[in-house]
Amino acid sequence: MGVLALVFFLSACQLMENLRLNDEEEEAPAVAEVPAEPLAEREPPRALPPATMQQVIDFLDQGQLDEAETALLSIIDENPGSRLALRFLEQLQSDPVELMGEEFDTVVVQRGDSLSVIAQRELGDALQFFALARYNGIRSPRRMAPGIELKIPQSLRRTEAEPTVDEPVQADAAPTMMAEPEAAPIVAPGAGLTLAGTRLLEAGRAQQAIALLSAGASAGNLDSDGERVLVDAALVRAGELAEAQELQEASIMLDEVDAILSPAARPLLEPARRRLAAERLMLDGIEERRAGRLEPALALFQQAAELDPDNEALLSESRNVRDLLVAQLHDQALIHYRDQALDDAIELWQQVGELDPDFEPARVYLERALALRERLQELD
Repeated sequence: MGVLALVFFLSACQLMENLRLNDEEEEAPAVAEVPAEPLAEREPPRALPPATMQQVIDFLDQGQLDEAETALLSIIDENPGSRLALRFLEQLQSDPVELMGEEFDTVVVQRGDSLSVIAQRELGDALQFFALARYNGIRSPRRMAPGIELKIPQSLRRTEAEPTVDEPVQADAAPTMMAEPEAAPIVAPGAGLTLAGTRLLEAGRAQQAIALLSAGASAGNLDSDGERVLVDAALVRAGELAEAQELQEASIMLDEVDAILSPAARPLLEPARRRLAAERLMLDGIEERRAGRLEPALALFQQAAELDPDNEALLSESRNVRDLLVAQLHDQALIHYRDQALDDAIELWQQVGELDPDFEPARVYLERALALRERLQELD
């Protein structure tokens, strides 16, 4: 038992050393011991400290996948650029065969081996220990027993780049005639992030999906499929904010997502940005209408309609304001007409004609006013 305990301790030490070298920024600061205070002088309980990568590794090692996912999302919320957290989340959420390829070799686990040791030896990356566990159907990596056979994906297997002394390369060998192994399938980086974001979005957690995928995009680890999921999440979240009348926040969020998308993906977001801008203009127009300022209200509605011409609610508001303004201008023109202020009346009816050419009363009165002004000018 003592030997086994020492083996586990050495394996854990090797894994943590690899973690330190790959992502030093993930180390949790040491917490100094604080002497116990008298009961009466103790401060109220504080919020739980943020999750650490050590907790994540412990959860993964024990097969506690839900707890590991929660901790990883917490770390990403605090530090969206955490490459280590993104890598582990990718291993957790990805289909292991899609992530690592179908073709594999096998090795036998020896006494003293751990998955991190094998991942380092066979794949050149100890951080792949959990992906390797899932690839082999091992739910709890800590309970792996010696003597079992492990599948090692050929697509990621460590290879020697240089020829050995025993196998020199023939100087006159034609490169085109040299046999080459069949290329193993290569999985694009970020496949796990795409799946993780999709699952968050399907679970109604659009905001967390945006945070996760935005971090992946900022780190250059998001493929085109991931960008589409990010756009979908942004559209869902924008709809939620718009429904809550938080249009400014929705606009800011869309701008932030747009800034990290590739040029090819940005057009996917543009219709939503236009619709959101149109809705903001429409709300401003409604405020102007309620204040009785019909002309600026109509101008705002017309600007909004240019951005979102298929918005029936917007078009209805625009028509209503136009009809109110037409009726108001016609009434004012009638007053000027009766007061013999023909120039003012004619100008107002001409405005009515521009707004609504089918408004018959204005057309009739405009003809009368023009004819009357012409007769008065002849008399003068």
